[in-house]
Amino acid sequence: MIVFIDSGVLGILTNPHKTGEVFDCEEWLYRLLSRGIYVCSSELCDYEIRRSLILTSLKQTQPPSIQSLDELREIISFLPVTSELLKKASSLWADARIQGVPTADNKSLDIDIIICSQWQMLKEEFPARYIVIATTNVKHLSRFAEAKIWRNITIN
Repeated sequence: MIVFIDSGVLGILTNPHKTGEVFDCEEWLYRLLSRGIYVCSSELCDYEIRRSLILTSLKQTQPPSIQSLDELREIISFLPVTSELLKKASSLWADARIQGVPTADNKSLDIDIIICSQWQMLKEEFPARYIVIATTNVKHLSRFAEAKIWRNITIN
């Protein structure tokens, strides 16, 4: 099994208030890791969360949880954005529009499409493994990839 964490879940995991959903999500991640599940994310997800944390730190006096994001980088992999990935994502983006199911505005970078392309590349590299995107919103991702709400991804 490979679990690909999207920006929404990454944001939960970097929240400094380790109670409620944040605590549950962190426990979920450590259960996956303790069972030998390969957990990864994208450099783009890091970018989305990191820029928000930096902005928050500039607006407020409380320290951001950038350290939490950096610590996550030590225990999960962050897949690079490559030319091959962007070419694949460009094709998927165009296909989505032809099918009438865009996941973002035409002028948007459409990170969801890039994440789905990373999922597809993982499927090509590991055809016999179950690969799922852990998310907080399956609507756009589930059109082009296996995506589930993070709480619903369990290990038997």
